[in-house]
Amino acid sequence: MNIFKYISRRWNATGGYLEFLKIALPLIISTGAWSIQSFINRFFLAWHSQEAFAATLPAGMLNFSIMSIFIGTLSYIDVFISQYYGKKEYRSIGPSVWQSFHLSFLGAFILLFISFFSENIFNFIGHAPEIIIEEVKYFRVLCYGAFPALAAAALSGFYAGRGKTKVVLYANIVGILINVIFDYLLIFGNFGFPELGIEGAAIASIIGSTVVMIIFIVLVTSKKNDKKYNTRILTPDFDFIKRLLRFGFPNGVQFFFDMAGFTFFILAIGKIGLLELSATNIALNINLLAFMPLIGCGITTSILVGQYLGRNKASAAELCVQTSLQIVYAYIAVVILAFVLIPGVFIYPFSQGSEALIMDQVKPMAVNLLRFVALYSIFDPLNIIFSSAIKGAGDTAFVMKLLVVSSIFVAAIPVYFIVIVFNLGLYAGWSVLVVYVLVLATAFYLRYKSGKWKKMRVIKMDVVDG
Repeated sequence: MNIFKYISRRWNATGGYLEFLKIALPLIISTGAWSIQSFINRFFLAWHSQEAFAATLPAGMLNFSIMSIFIGTLSYIDVFISQYYGKKEYRSIGPSVWQSFHLSFLGAFILLFISFFSENIFNFIGHAPEIIIEEVKYFRVLCYGAFPALAAAALSGFYAGRGKTKVVLYANIVGILINVIFDYLLIFGNFGFPELGIEGAAIASIIGSTVVMIIFIVLVTSKKNDKKYNTRILTPDFDFIKRLLRFGFPNGVQFFFDMAGFTFFILAIGKIGLLELSATNIALNINLLAFMPLIGCGITTSILVGQYLGRNKASAAELCVQTSLQIVYAYIAVVILAFVLIPGVFIYPFSQGSEALIMDQVKPMAVNLLRFVALYSIFDPLNIIFSSAIKGAGDTAFVMKLLVVSSIFVAAIPVYFIVIVFNLGLYAGWSVLVVYVLVLATAFYLRYKSGKWKKMRVIKMDVVDG
């Protein structure tokens, strides 16, 4: 079949490109808000000091890894909303969102408690003393301000679960702009503000998240939304919270181990040396930005699978998964070519400021690491899309078990022995990431092809195998 005719036929079809992109495009930016904020923080800090730049990725990743267990749990409200929306049980949507919001207080309290052990954590990790000082500052402040980020993740489900992702996009754009402004003011002490360095970057992120949270609270509780979706019922529903934890907590654990595996990897690379850590920082910064579309497409896959399963249309859900894979691979092919052919374009922004002093040594390593990223990019779309599809049905227990086992036995333990015990170096450590992604992609593909997800739901309804 002619490729243009195929695209035209699939454009307006059920589960086709238009339906998918309407949801995915706003989510690509909005779900990458953390990555964008982190990239902006590191970009500014690369101009401020080498130690602050080197500290932001390990400290930021550790903070986000801990937060991820709560973000994964809270944001699973998207699937509940999507299935309620597909079933047209609209009056259950508003109260459900607030149950996720209530849980965000628990997550914020735990992160506040962990912040008191910041120095112990980074002294145990054992990076260079000048980097530890900066890591502790960044990690501690981010922990202090965890609540608005968690609450915003919970409330955004009201829009994301119904596929109204433009609202989520606009709110996050505002938050990112606020982050940029306060980075400029607080890192360098411009316009009379105090020069806070790495702490200023963390405060800027918190201010941005707070603004996003306020926007969602105002919008969700509007009269229009309350009339149709019952959004002013804030009373805790412990039965629903238990159900959210039943499906959402495995999703949070999966998210945590996924992030923790990368965090452990970064911390282990930091034991090799500052140059290797800086090269890894650059490569993973670029990786985070380039892979935002995959994350947005993964969440879109979960939402659409949830909506069609809520309508008992499993065949349409399968079409959505096919659409997602086609779109993602069209994008990722361009990314892979760019990483291989023009890696210097991506590295250039980091060659200015304080980082320029060591860039002659770091750049060759960063170029090689982007080739590693290109290699595992061949398999990562399968990992993300198939895991998102089965999570959209409620198969979070399998995803959790696989991620826990793989993160420990395929990622963390091999990295520990290869990098720390046997000192085999930077590239041997990065080879573990390629194997890890390949294992996940294979396992999620086999689970998806088993078809068990087609009969799963997170809400109460009669299931018809469509």
